[in-house]
Amino acid sequence: MGKSIKRVYDEKLLRVKVLSHNGDKIHIKLPVNFVKKMIQNNALDFFNDLDDIVDGKKLISLVTRALDENISGEVAHLERKNGDIIKIILD
Repeated sequence: MGKSIKRVYDEKLLRVKVLSHNGDKIHIKLPVNFVKKMIQNNALDFFNDLDDIVDGKKLISLVTRALDENISGEVAHLERKNGDIIKIILD
């Protein structure tokens, strides 16, 4: 059996939602403290393939600033010309 991951219910999460034009749905939830460590280690690179819609480094900078300012809610909403929607939410 795998390990059970327990979540502290007052911890903040970074959520990434991708709704593709062909019906695929991707939902990623990561604890903010983990995201901060990933950013410090240059390991948050799942935005690198989105170069036609956004600069990945600028998006990481945006997320970092939002975390530093303790902002909650939707911090980015991106719509591609093919209909894909990408949302980044802090809650």
